[in-house]
Amino acid sequence: MVSCDAGMSPTHGQVIVNNRIVSYLRWGSGTAHVVLLHGVTSSARSWWRVAPGIASLGYCVTAFDMPGHGESTLIGHHDIPHIATHIEAACQALDIPIHTLIGHSWGGATALVMAQSQPLQRLVLIDPLIRLNPVSGAQLVAKYGEGVGHPSNETLPWLTARNKLWHRCDVQWKAEALHQCRREAVEGLLLNSGEWDITDLFTQITAKTLCLAADEANTIIPTTSIPIIQQALQQHAGRWLQIAATDHNMYRGGFDVTMPRLIEWLKEGSDDRTSN
Repeated sequence: MVSCDAGMSPTHGQVIVNNRIVSYLRWGSGTAHVVLLHGVTSSARSWWRVAPGIASLGYCVTAFDMPGHGESTLIGHHDIPHIATHIEAACQALDIPIHTLIGHSWGGATALVMAQSQPLQRLVLIDPLIRLNPVSGAQLVAKYGEGVGHPSNETLPWLTARNKLWHRCDVQWKAEALHQCRREAVEGLLLNSGEWDITDLFTQITAKTLCLAADEANTIIPTTSIPIIQQALQQHAGRWLQIAATDHNMYRGGFDVTMPRLIEWLKEGSDDRTSN
């Protein structure tokens, strides 16, 4: 049987933040820290291939279960600033000075907000959630809420059928994440976090930033936001990279084309590890 740890098994831990459990996985033991934040209805396990690849570069990699996901408990607020503050508190409790912050989708939105206050060296946003309102949120609940709370044996068949480019371990960990996920967290974000647009935060980033966007037919980044993001990245030695033939889950089905670009970006920043 194929192991679903990519040859490097993580350690598991939990920390208490404001009487709430924040669960995490950790790979590697380097002095420079990389933090990974997943998207809605996923878990820290979704980084099972990405994290070992980053750790092999000499980083200590920590992937959090976001609130109400994986083994992390729900919190009372679902807006992005509150989520960001919660994850920041977890990092502080674990004594993690973040060198590089990487977020996908909802995790990308959280990472972008965290970048406003954290002294990061590098920021990577993977098809980040930039804008939301209750109408679009309701559509996303219908799309991404399927299978939430259901046992893996119910979701594995249709996850496999719909995601033919995913590794079987991507499917396995997604099925587990759906089972663990609490619907309150999904609906809290997508229906009850208000109407917001954080495009302008790109203009305030000081860390070197890589924004990886899915194929133009599949990206969730609003078309009107793209020129603003591209211009902001140019001003801060950042990079916009849209990868053809990838869907929103770029590091799953598009792993073979997305991961090399991520590793290339991180290698470019290897000289700045000691400055954080």
